[in-house]
Amino acid sequence: MNDKKPKPERAPGDPGFWRRPLPNRVVWLIIALAGVVVVAGIVVSLALGVRLF
Repeated sequence: MNDKKPKPERAPGDPGFWRRPLPNRVVWLIIALAGVVVVAGIVVSLALGVRLF
């Protein structure tokens, strides 16, 4: 028996979800979020007295 779900049909030119380029806004949002995480990490480490450099 084949219980696998059939793959949904997609257009011949559609590369699929994981190969579609991200919208520009999403890319900048990811970059900004990564920057916030890095800055927060530096602030917390300095507040705890950890020497980074």
